Amino acid sequence: MNTLLSSLEQALDVAIDAAKSGGRTLLRYYKDGSYLQRAKADTSFQTTADLESERIILERICQTFPDHAIFSEECGHLSSTSSVYQWVIDPLDGTENFLLGMPYFSSSITLCEHNIPLIAVVYNPLTEELYKAVRGKGAWLNDVRLHVSKTSHLRESRAFFIPDFRTKHQRKTVHLRNQLYTSCRRVLDTWSPALDWCLVASGKGDLLVVMAGDPLQPDAGMLLVEEAGGKITNFNGTPFSQQMTGYLVASNDTLLHERLLQLVKDYDIHASEEQRFD
Repeated sequence: MNTLLSSLEQALDVAIDAAKSGGRTLLRYYKDGSYLQRAKADTSFQTTADLESERIILERICQTFPDHAIFSEECGHLSSTSSVYQWVIDPLDGTENFLLGMPYFSSSITLCEHNIPLIAVVYNPLTEELYKAVRGKGAWLNDVRLHVSKTSHLRESRAFFIPDFRTKHQRKTVHLRNQLYTSCRRVLDTWSPALDWCLVASGKGDLLVVMAGDPLQPDAGMLLVEEAGGKITNFNGTPFSQQMTGYLVASNDTLLHERLLQLVKDYDIHASEEQRFD
C-alpha cells in the first residue's frame, strides 16, 4: 500500500471529516436560502452551495493526500497524478431537491484503488446520518451495522429507479419504468441516488435499476450495498466490476436479483436509442 495511505482507517477518518464539513456548509446554505444557481449543459443545476462544499472537501483531502488523483462532480479531474488512488467526490448529490427545499440530499465521497472502491462515506447533513463502508469490513449507519433486506419477490419489493438526463426521455427507459411500476410494490425516483443506494444497503429498500448514458464510475453507494451483502450486475447478469456500463441492477442477492434480471433482460443496452418522449 502507498506510504501516503498508511491505513484505510486514516483515509476513512479524512473522508468522514470532509463529508461532515462539506455537509455543514450545505446545511447553512439550505437554511438561509442565500445561494446562486445556474443550469449546466446537461440541464442539471449547480449552486454556490455545491462549489463551497466541494472546496472544503477538496481542502481536507488534499491536505492529507496531496499526491492522490481526484475526480469531483463539479470540477471534473483535478489532478494529472499517476497515483493508483483516486477520490470520487459529489459535494451535493440531490441538487434539485436542495433547490426545492426537499430534505433529501447528501455529500458523497469514495476512495478507489485501480477503480475499485476501498472506502465510502455518504453524509445527510439534515438528519446527521453518516453511512460508511470499508472494503471487507462491512457497511454502517453511524454505529449500526447494515444488512440488505431479505425480500425475494418483486411484488413485495421497494425499488429505486435511477435514469440520468440523457436516458430519462428514451422510450426504453419509460417502458422499463412502467414495467417496474406494474411488477414492484413501490417505485421511487428521488433525484438523490447516493441516498437511494444507502437505503438499499440498510434494508429499507430492496433494489435499484440504473440507466445512464455513459459507463458508470464505481462510487460510495455501490460499496455500501456490496458490504451490506448486496449484489450489483449489468442487465445481462455480469458483475459490474467486470464490465462497467451505464445500465446496472443492484439488489439483496436473494432470488429477487434473478427475478429482476428476467425483467430487464430484454432491454438492449447496446442498441441505438433515438426515440424520445418530450
